[in-house]
Amino acid sequence: MVKEVFESKSFAVVGASKEEHKVGHIIFKNLISKGINAIPINNNAKEVLGKKCYKSLLEAPKVDCVIIAIPAEFVPQILKDMAKKGLNNAIIISAGFLEAGNKSLNDEIKKISLDNKINIMGPNSLGFMNPHNKVNATFSDIMPKAGDIAFISQSGAIGATVFDKKINLSGFISIGNSLLVDFSYWIDYFSRDKNTKVITIYIESIGENQGKRFIESCKKCTKPIIALKAGKSYLGNKAASSHTAALASPQGVYEGIFKQAGIIEVDSIRELFDVANLYSKIKLSGKSACIVTNAGGPGVLCSDYLTRDSIDIPELPKKVSDKLSEILPNGWSKNNPVDVLGDANADLYLKTFKMLEKENFFDFFIVLLTPQYMTEPDETADAILKINKKPVIACFMGGEKVKPAIDKLKDKIPVFDELKDMAQSIGKIR
Repeated sequence: MVKEVFESKSFAVVGASKEEHKVGHIIFKNLISKGINAIPINNNAKEVLGKKCYKSLLEAPKVDCVIIAIPAEFVPQILKDMAKKGLNNAIIISAGFLEAGNKSLNDEIKKISLDNKINIMGPNSLGFMNPHNKVNATFSDIMPKAGDIAFISQSGAIGATVFDKKINLSGFISIGNSLLVDFSYWIDYFSRDKNTKVITIYIESIGENQGKRFIESCKKCTKPIIALKAGKSYLGNKAASSHTAALASPQGVYEGIFKQAGIIEVDSIRELFDVANLYSKIKLSGKSACIVTNAGGPGVLCSDYLTRDSIDIPELPKKVSDKLSEILPNGWSKNNPVDVLGDANADLYLKTFKMLEKENFFDFFIVLLTPQYMTEPDETADAILKINKKPVIACFMGGEKVKPAIDKLKDKIPVFDELKDMAQSIGKIR
């Protein structure tokens, strides 16, 4: 059902306009700019962006998916035209249905769709993106690079925020009001998708009669599912109901649902993708860390944060401490965190890694770096990438001086710029 929509190769955009600020124009432009087969439907234009425009779907060639971006009251007729044409997949961008209190119009499009076996994404949807197929079927002008994290969102605007953060995605879905296709359908799809390692969701509320299927889909999924839940407060619930027609949930209900479903809950957009990135990039076999740092203060803070989030910082065995004393300056910490001191260059970091990664008293490395005068951020990043016997997570603290090194690491290992963010994210790993 949703596979047909997400893997569509040809589109008709109903409401494609010559006016550049119109939603239909932007969606159509996004599609054809990447060489996707798309045709414009508009009874007031002969061509849009150099492509022949058709007055209706009935006159146009058949396509895999119809994107509807016109006022809500005209949507039923488009669905009827789809039924006559034998078209089965629709994305309704148009708003003005149940979220606006228009139940009769909502019921009408639902009946037409069910009677004619039309798959609907939306209404009130931003659309979808399939970066691996270079399909941007939204009205966002930012297209994420292909990655291995799927994002299913009840808010299109949250999606736009994520795109601007340059997070690589295997897919983006804006479910909108989820009239017929809810979270569970997409979780089922991405659980089987070879390009997806982790599923992330922004959720305001699970629709009426959708809870049981949602839990079942999550339980069946063998990939991590990470959720950011909005609408926890009374006012938040009230706002959600006017946003995507989400139903208010009694306080505490969603915690029970997430627990049953095996979902990892987070508290911010940043944490949503920080945790997803950890799952995507590394596999932790335990919760015991060895910290290597060039500054004592961050090492202490990191230990505090990690301990608070149930990560073990084991003491260095004496034989390991003795070995490290042979290569490190006299003033090194002689414990975990391993403080290699502020004048440590990349070569000293590398020697420390090579000696430690053979040991079995810990499960993974945490490497901290602060940009002191003698520090070599880029070269230290290269040294980190030579660790091959243990998982590694890095935190390069600072700003401009460490940014190139962070950029070098970020597509290969999890890298942070704040200790607390890193510790909270590691604490979510199960």
